[in-house]
Amino acid sequence: MNVFLLRPACGLTLGLLLATATWAQTPELRSDVSGAEMMTDLMRLTMVPLSEEPLEFRGHLAYELTRSSQSSVGELRWDFEGNALMWTDALNSEGNCTVRLSPSTPLATLGLKREEGNFMTEQMMVMAGFWGEDSEPRVLKAEKNAEPTAIMGKECLPWSGKEGKSRVTVWMADVSQFSWSEAEIEATRNAATSWLHCRPNAPELRNLELPAGVPLKAAWGMPDEEGTLPFSMQVLTLNPSAPFTLDAPNLWMHVPGRDINQVAKEMKEQKAAEGN
Repeated sequence: MNVFLLRPACGLTLGLLLATATWAQTPELRSDVSGAEMMTDLMRLTMVPLSEEPLEFRGHLAYELTRSSQSSVGELRWDFEGNALMWTDALNSEGNCTVRLSPSTPLATLGLKREEGNFMTEQMMVMAGFWGEDSEPRVLKAEKNAEPTAIMGKECLPWSGKEGKSRVTVWMADVSQFSWSEAEIEATRNAATSWLHCRPNAPELRNLELPAGVPLKAAWGMPDEEGTLPFSMQVLTLNPSAPFTLDAPNLWMHVPGRDINQVAKEMKEQKAAEGN
């Protein structure tokens, strides 16, 4: 989604960083490593772990995402409360995904194969429309006289709303059709709601409040002449108890504004402080 490039360090800064790192005798910067390995270690100094502790996810769903007639299969994972999320809109060998550590933390994009990624900034979250001023919840209304639609063998009824010319419809299944605990139902609803809130360029989904039940399909966007909405997500599989652990401490993240120059300055200041 967003890739942050580190600013190149000048020779003086790089030399200072090398000298300071060698003085500190960090095990990552040994004299027997190659130049490429040394540069990788230097770059890692500008990064931070995704999280200090592994992330424990509980629920899982696979979904088909349709965007302007183009479809892909993605997956969404969530923790016990549905607050921490991990999802990808298109499963692939690179393992590219988005992670939300909490509702108040900027999103992170990462590649599991590369074991690194990027944090968004608070400003980026605001500019993307993910964060903003608090407003009234967007409440959906039941579509009158609508016939139930079968999704995953569950009867679902449509609920709709609008924002300007854009529309949103969510198909909800009654909780009586699921043999889950109240906590599992609530976590699933929280995860699905947050996923919808994080759709880019979709003001009709901001502050969306789901009606009672479990959402199994959603469609949104500006309808065409036939009334068809351009974006949709339909659940393919759903499991509220599918444990998965993400090794977050070993996934390294770029932090906007923290580059080699900044690290060199910090290390120089640390060396001066310890020398006093």
